[in-house]
Amino acid sequence: MTNKSNVTLKTLTIMKAFIDQQAVWGVNDLARYLNSPPSSIHRILKTLREENILQLIPETNKYTIGNEWVRLSSFISANFGLKSVAEPYLKKLSQDVGQSVYLAQYQEQYRKLSFILGIHSSNILQYRLELGVLQPIHIGASGKAILAFLSDEKIGEVLEQEEVQPTDVQHIWSDVEKIRSVGYSYTFSERKNESIGFGAPIFDATNQVVGSIICAIPLSLYKEENKQGTIDKILETAREISYHLGLNDPTGTAKQEK
Repeated sequence: MTNKSNVTLKTLTIMKAFIDQQAVWGVNDLARYLNSPPSSIHRILKTLREENILQLIPETNKYTIGNEWVRLSSFISANFGLKSVAEPYLKKLSQDVGQSVYLAQYQEQYRKLSFILGIHSSNILQYRLELGVLQPIHIGASGKAILAFLSDEKIGEVLEQEEVQPTDVQHIWSDVEKIRSVGYSYTFSERKNESIGFGAPIFDATNQVVGSIICAIPLSLYKEENKQGTIDKILETAREISYHLGLNDPTGTAKQEK
């Protein structure tokens, strides 16, 4: 590897340390973490500071993320949103499970969701969900995968907004607790008749739920022996998408909103 390539690789490794580990580093601490000479780390940090990718905290003489890094991150976030990030992973998921899969985005201002992407399987028999239409989040695997990871207060607001009958509220709360425990949702004929739905939440860099992915299977095509494999693939896909949206959670464990 050439010296230029080595510096480039080390620079990327340093930037990942600020993202994946902690937002503030001293030269010596970072050098120990990366098992590199402090002088080498210092030179790269100095260059990143000169480009305003990093900034120096005078009181501690440590480095943290700079304004230019924030600007670049904001541009990427605005131009490469949830749909762009998720699409290749949903295509692979659809191929792996042999079923149609959908991406739902949580529309917080309305306390609802809308499906923004559908990847259809080659099966003649499949369910098609309408894109771009606001849908409630207290029904269906797609909605409950989002609902369960909101705060209890916001869940109460959703149920009140949707005028859910008292007899159904207890059942929904029971579903919420189970989904929080296992990390995914499973429903039968809630949004579409004669269908099985599996859903998993997607989180952003601040650990806020921003959407879900769902696999909708017509009952006539459902095979119980494939259930766990389908669930595992959906969860893995949701973790991949969340990671590429900036979620730093090495356990991959879904967490509710506080």
